[in-house]
Amino acid sequence: MTHASGNSSDALADARDSRDTVVIGAGVIGLACAVELARRGMKVVVLDRGRAGNGASFGNAGWLTPSLAFPLAQPGYAMKAARWMLDPESPFYIRPTLEPAMLRWLAGFILSSRRSRFRANAPALIELSRWSVDAWESLASSGGVDFGFERRGLLMVLETESGRDHARRAASYTESLGIAWEWWDADRLRNEEPIVTGRQIGGILYPRDAHCVPDRAVARLGQEAERLGIRVVERCSVVGARVEGDEVVALKTEWGDISGSQYVLAAGYWSGDLGRALGLRIPMRAAKGYSLQFPRGSIHPVRSISLGERKVTVTPHQDRLRVAGTLEIVGDDLSVNERRVRAIERGARGLLALPPDRAEPAAWAGLRPCLPDGMPAIGRSPRHRNLWLAIGHQMTGLKCAPGTARMLAELMCGETPTFGPRPFSPDRCCR
Repeated sequence: MTHASGNSSDALADARDSRDTVVIGAGVIGLACAVELARRGMKVVVLDRGRAGNGASFGNAGWLTPSLAFPLAQPGYAMKAARWMLDPESPFYIRPTLEPAMLRWLAGFILSSRRSRFRANAPALIELSRWSVDAWESLASSGGVDFGFERRGLLMVLETESGRDHARRAASYTESLGIAWEWWDADRLRNEEPIVTGRQIGGILYPRDAHCVPDRAVARLGQEAERLGIRVVERCSVVGARVEGDEVVALKTEWGDISGSQYVLAAGYWSGDLGRALGLRIPMRAAKGYSLQFPRGSIHPVRSISLGERKVTVTPHQDRLRVAGTLEIVGDDLSVNERRVRAIERGARGLLALPPDRAEPAAWAGLRPCLPDGMPAIGRSPRHRNLWLAIGHQMTGLKCAPGTARMLAELMCGETPTFGPRPFSPDRCCR
């Protein structure tokens, strides 16, 4: 990736020359969009307020799992969220508040949790993820940075009959959308994955799911961006915009203005703040998640493991084991709540033979961008003819990045989109 440091205006000046498209955000979504547009012959510059790939793209679970590519707003989740608000260690925690913007977000979340909305949205998100995992596999086989892509499946471990029945209903639903699965009884599960030592009654294997090392996957996209001549300007915050009528004329940054013919907003959680600078209201909230890393132990999983009822995820890498979990709807807060971190580790140790100590004592925390219905917004801004959005991917950013980039590039170039764009239309939520 061709980088420019954000500590002087010279960096931005180097990036101004005849750029067709300016992408805001150098996470997995922004870089994927930049690469897809550059492949179509556009000149692209990418701006990021920090370091490329250092946000939510950096330390997430690394799952590429169409089997779990559901909108955040799901039937029953509104009631669960209400109960979990009373438990600061719950897997899905919403901080109690009377903030008007948060109350509006919650109202939208509750309405979107209806079964009819879920049934309209879930197939579209699963299709986007299925295509994207194939694209990641193709990128992994093309050489370059090894990002640990492994297509060995996802195993969901279940402990109770009610958990089993719920998981089987979900699996039967996704099977109707082309996602294969099989049931493993408790004996087979222990034989196949001896790291599972706690009491369980069996599990569901999704054999076509995959995983990777998330920051290495972003590095591989960066390598592709460099090959295509994309300029990435780091530590360059966008602070405003010049808008004339329905057109963005220039972005105002801390190092000066930059202009393009098209603009793409793909800045993760911060897209909400940037939307206001562009005269666009985006109902974005952050969902904080944590991940922990353990050294490779004497027993190492073959595949990703979901501790379904504990809402804990486990990802095997070559020399590490990544354990992640929790979803905490917060503001712009990256602080680490040690109580929640301990709850994740305690949940994992209740079923798994983990190494006694972490490889890295400190937990990583990242903010996932969530719109009220839990669906990404991909397409043209409702207010601007030359501003495009690729935002709000909640926990599906990595697993949906290539498909998001393909859809956005097709829409921007007037091509027939590979995916039906209606469920992702920004018109439904951004004003």
